[in-house]
Amino acid sequence: MFGSPRVFQIVKIAAPFLLAVWFLGYVISYKSAYNGVVRQFKDERDLFLSDFLEHEVDGSLDGRGIAELCAGKRWSPGLMLSCEPPSGGIGQVKNAHLNCIRFAIEMGAELVTPRIIKRSEKDIKVVKPHNGNGPYKGEPLDYFFDFAHFNQTMSKFCPQMKIHRSMDDLYQVPSVLNGYETNLEKLHTQIVNGSVITNVTVWSGQLKSFVDEVSPPAKRTHPVRFHLDVTNWAFPTSAHNPTFVQHFGRILRIREDARRVSASALYNMQKRFQLQLDPRHGLKSDTFAGLHLRTERDAEHVFPSFEDQAAYLLDYVTSSKARVVFMATGADESNVTAFAERAADFDVTVLLKKDLLQEEDLNVLKGFTWDQRALVDYEIMLRAGLIAGPSQSSFAWNIALRRNYAAGASEGTLQVNTSAHIQWQDGHSTIFGDSEMGPVFRETVWP
Repeated sequence: MFGSPRVFQIVKIAAPFLLAVWFLGYVISYKSAYNGVVRQFKDERDLFLSDFLEHEVDGSLDGRGIAELCAGKRWSPGLMLSCEPPSGGIGQVKNAHLNCIRFAIEMGAELVTPRIIKRSEKDIKVVKPHNGNGPYKGEPLDYFFDFAHFNQTMSKFCPQMKIHRSMDDLYQVPSVLNGYETNLEKLHTQIVNGSVITNVTVWSGQLKSFVDEVSPPAKRTHPVRFHLDVTNWAFPTSAHNPTFVQHFGRILRIREDARRVSASALYNMQKRFQLQLDPRHGLKSDTFAGLHLRTERDAEHVFPSFEDQAAYLLDYVTSSKARVVFMATGADESNVTAFAERAADFDVTVLLKKDLLQEEDLNVLKGFTWDQRALVDYEIMLRAGLIAGPSQSSFAWNIALRRNYAAGASEGTLQVNTSAHIQWQDGHSTIFGDSEMGPVFRETVWP
């Protein structure tokens, strides 16, 4: 029996396969053991920083949803989309950029990478400073984000989309120098809550009809560019594939120097307070609390008073087990001092970025603009055990929603408290207040 030709053939086929499986297992096991040994000889701080940069709080980016969406569109070479540069902080700019990219995917268009308006360095209330030397084009994507990561990610998961670094790359294409202005109003898109698209499928048809009417494909002999107005809060994320929603926002990763400063701050916090902040292991609720107190001059008449915000935040943190608090950018210095002194009465230590950085990293931070410093806050807040922020803040909403996915929740199981005082609450994040924008943010923020 064992000498039969059939058995011989089975062994002949199976042996190489079993050998390959064994070899693969051996390599993986050896590599794991090797890495474990090597880690023992690396500097502790360098190891923490490299782990932080290599492991985002929500794991590896899964681009299947992006790839599926891009593969289902009709792409037109020579059809381009540029977008008006948005102003404001990381929350607003990130969502506006993602909406721009979402428009380009739906159009099947090449993308002129969106830029960013830098607010006045003399007065942070002036988010759109006038440039006396002609129209201000804005800062490149790198002002906030890692362009190389964005370009590589889109090239991998949406190779159909050609990306142009800026309009400067198109100086030899005169037909695109003037773009056709586009916005939701011109598309006759039905919206609710002031900006949210009612039906994404209907919007898609309206967009295609508008493009074909302005520039009929049969008569399109030269490249043509459409230019989209700033579109901050437009797409109901529930209308999209959950995998797409969870990972789309991650194509815009915070620039690496800001992430490195964040990693240094977290490492120093860990050493100082004996916290367990291994960057490879996601969220742990028993570490520190991240609070967003928003009382700077640009927030006047938009956010609740210092007294109202401070009362909620103090109650929030003292009701938790956290005794270390990280305070994010956006608060008047005197307010931070007052809050820290009151928190100390409850044996709670309040820290800012500058309290957690040594000279080299502190100098990097000082070289950032006001909005760029918030990028460091963003990365630190993502890693907090608990966070809380006001419902008027797109910054807080973006962090809370992303952390929800990082904790393993999905759109169907989110625990949302829509009472007058709490607009979002899960096991790791709370958004408080009764802002009318809260439901809009919850519906349209790409985490």
